[in-house]
Amino acid sequence: MSSPTNLTDSIARLRDRKGGSDIVSGQRPARKPPAPRNRPSSDRRFATDTFMLFAYALLGIATVCQLILIVWLDII
Repeated sequence: MSSPTNLTDSIARLRDRKGGSDIVSGQRPARKPPAPRNRPSSDRRFATDTFMLFAYALLGIATVCQLILIVWLDII
């Protein structure tokens, strides 16, 4: 038997061999329950960044120094 050269014929032949598509025949496929996900929370935890700690420390020191200077200059 010669194989069909037309793509449509080969698709139709495969569809007939499988018994038809679920969409074409109107049958719904059996639904599986979704697999449970083990997610403790939706918040993402980042690793400790030493550069950010250093930058925040410098910002805090600069803020404290500015407040000390403002208070000291008001007193004098």
